[in-house]
Amino acid sequence: MKNVQITVDDKTLKAVDRAAKPLGLKRSEIVRQALREWLQRRAVEQFEQQWISRLQDERDDAGRADAWIGIQAWSRK
Repeated sequence: MKNVQITVDDKTLKAVDRAAKPLGLKRSEIVRQALREWLQRRAVEQFEQQWISRLQDERDDAGRADAWIGIQAWSRK
């Protein structure tokens, strides 16, 4: 692991300390966990943005939807 120096305001640091103490966690573990969660959320957001952009660029053909509706209809019987 690498050591990284960050600046945190007093209010946030106190909140981290209050949350970490009952869990027996160190500040660094809280920060690592928060960074991992942020990176995961960011990856999901980027994927969703790319997916939406792709859907907007390549609109689906309505005829294809009708074909799928027909396929689904036989499975309900």
